[in-house]
Formats: sequence, structure tokens, C-alpha cells
Amino acid sequence: MAYKFNPSERPQAKKIRPPEFRPSPKPNGKNRRREKKKPFFSFKPDLGKLPSVGALVKEAFKLILVGTVSFFVLAVLTVGIIIGYMYVNESDYFMIKPQSILVTGLSKLSRAEVLEAAGLQISVNSLTLDTKNVIKKVKEIPWVESAEISQTLPNGLSLKVTEYQPKAIANLQYLYFIDEKGFPFKKLDPTEVSNLPIISGFTFEELSDSGPLVRDGLAETFALIEVLDSRKDEYRTANIAEFHYDRDRGLTLYVKKSGLKVKVGLGDYALKFWRLGKVTAHLKDEDLYGTLAYAMIDYPGRVTVSHRRGAAANPGGRAAGPNG
Repeated sequence: MAYKFNPSERPQAKKIRPPEFRPSPKPNGKNRRREKKKPFFSFKPDLGKLPSVGALVKEAFKLILVGTVSFFVLAVLTVGIIIGYMYVNESDYFMIKPQSILVTGLSKLSRAEVLEAAGLQISVNSLTLDTKNVIKKVKEIPWVESAEISQTLPNGLSLKVTEYQPKAIANLQYLYFIDEKGFPFKKLDPTEVSNLPIISGFTFEELSDSGPLVRDGLAETFALIEVLDSRKDEYRTANIAEFHYDRDRGLTLYVKKSGLKVKVGLGDYALKFWRLGKVTAHLKDEDLYGTLAYAMIDYPGRVTVSHRRGAAANPGGRAAGPNG
């Protein structure tokens, strides 16, 4: 049986509507899924997957091999460090020898004294040398005011020493060398001989602290010494046994040979001793200087002298002005 269709007749296509987009609802307390909390630690052994004995032996062998190699490497490094340290410590390349050390600035001290005090009288290793300790030991020498050290690798070393310059000797129950600031830096040994002038009237504590009054007194004393250094008679500094300073009365000196006591006072030292020199020359002409015991030149324009009792017919005083 045959069916006939109209050629113009077509099947009608069904319209398909695209799906509408609907946003998913926000989670709220009703539709939120509860997430299960994972435990901090859980262990579920898989009994069905245990390693074999061979695998365990293999892993153990690896651990032993790694440990053995690590231990061997560490032992080799340790031995190498020890050998290297011994080589560096004993090698002549890094040794500072006493004869190669440069020491400068010495006047009172000898090179051997400084090296012995510093512990450098024998060869030392430059890499292990404690330079701070060397400076500390050198400064412990009484004559040393300061010291500097300079080190150059592999084995160079130099010491620069600054010594105290003694200005006088202070009588502080014991005799001490003092510098231009009055600092008592060294006690005189019984075997030491010095031609420096001896001063008194100060205490050890005063000179160590060096207060304003002490500095003024030292300045006056040193000024008088400087004036007497230029004289060529019995009042020259080398002929004075002692310079005594008194804060109220000023300076008094004692002549070595004659024992003459001269009260100087303070200031105008050149003029005062010019006048005393004129009087001394007159007394020598009169053959009276040998009996002279005391002289006062601390009053302006006047020189007063006195003789030992019974030694002179007229033991009174004599005044001398600038013109004699």
C-alpha cells in the first residue's frame, strides 16, 4: 500500500527553549552541609601491604652505608683540621722571632727589657698572639706612658713605646720621678742616681690627682728651676739640694755645699736672684759667705741675710736694690 505526500509539506520543527539561568541559593543554616572534622592524627595500618623482609634489609643497609660514609667524612675533616692547626702553630712561616721585632721610642729602657716584659723574648705564633695582652704588659713597665702595636702577616711585628720624661724628683716620704704634669710615675730604686732637682711640699695623693692648687704650685716650682738652670754660680739648679713649696709662704731652697737656706717666695725669680748674686759677691769679697746661714729675698727690693752665730762680727742684714 502506498502513501502519497504533498511535496511542499514539511514537518514543523519544535522550538526548544534555552534553559533559564538560576543562581544557586546562598548557603544558610538550613541547606549548609555539615563537614566532618578530620582528626588531628589518625593511623590506619594497611595490614595487606607490609614490606617484605628483603626490602627491610635493603633499607637498613642503605642507612648503615650513609652513616658509615658520614662518619668517615667527619673523621677525615677532623684529622685535617688538627693537622692544619699543628702545621700553622709550629710553622716558621708564621713565627715572630725576637730579632725581627721593631721597637721604637726607647730612651731609658732597653729593647731587651721591653721584649721580656711583653713576653716576646721567645718566638711566638702571629696567628695566636694576643696583642691586647702585649700592650697591657708593656704599659706595666713604670717608665712607659703609652704603647702601640702593629702586626703584619705572616710574621711582622712592631712596638712603638712612649716613655715618661722626668722633670724632677718629688720627696713623698720616698723619692719618685715626676713628669712635667707632676705625675709620680716611678719610685726611685736604691741603685738609681739622678741629677734632677728634688722638690717637696706635696703629697703623693695631691700629685696623683693634680688639682688646680697643685698645678699652680708645680708651675711656680718649675718656673724657679728654669731660671736657676741658666745661672753659673752656687745658685744653679745642679747646686740646689731641694726646692720646698709652701702654699702660704711660697718657695724655699737649700744650697748643697754651704747648706744655705734661701726664702724665695713667689714670682720675679730672675730679679730676686740677680740681687742675691750681687750680695753674695760682696760677701765673698768680705770673706763672709762661708758663714752665711740664711737669706730672704721674698720682700720687694730687699735681700736680708744672716750668719751662723758667732761666725761674723756683724751678723745683721744687708739690703740690695736693682743697682746694688
